[in-house]
Amino acid sequence: MAAAVPKSRTKPRALRKGDKVGIVASASNIKRESLEAGCDGLREAGYEPFYFDSILDRDLYFAGSVERRARELEEMFGRDEIRAIVCARGGYGSNYLLQALNLENIARHPKIFMGYSDLTTLLTWFADAANLVTFHGPMVTKDFVVRGGIDLPSWQNALSGETEWK
Repeated sequence: MAAAVPKSRTKPRALRKGDKVGIVASASNIKRESLEAGCDGLREAGYEPFYFDSILDRDLYFAGSVERRARELEEMFGRDEIRAIVCARGGYGSNYLLQALNLENIARHPKIFMGYSDLTTLLTWFADAANLVTFHGPMVTKDFVVRGGIDLPSWQNALSGETEWK
């Protein structure tokens, strides 16, 4: 029996200082104060944060309805000016998006997609089903919100196309 030959994954364009970073809340709801503080952290790192006002929607402990979360995530992938998508936070709920997202549309617009915790569901699904490179890494209202909450040189090396870790 022949071994399967893995397809190479689609790599997104590297992230550069000054690029616009889309923020999505694909799972649990977030607070405005944490969102704004995390956006300040992204700005200090040299990026332009962007999010839709409905990111603050709530539906029980979720960040709004499945339809809202899926629509905004797809729209972030479709916007040419958005160079990376960083999740606001994790939490239970991202698994509900799998059936609501148009994976073909997402695959046609490869972007850096980053998160962790329960968002590993989306990271893995985008990697396996859409063949995209995804990034397990810091989130806006959990890590960028804290001064020194991320290792900025590691972030920049991983996302900017650098080949060496510093």
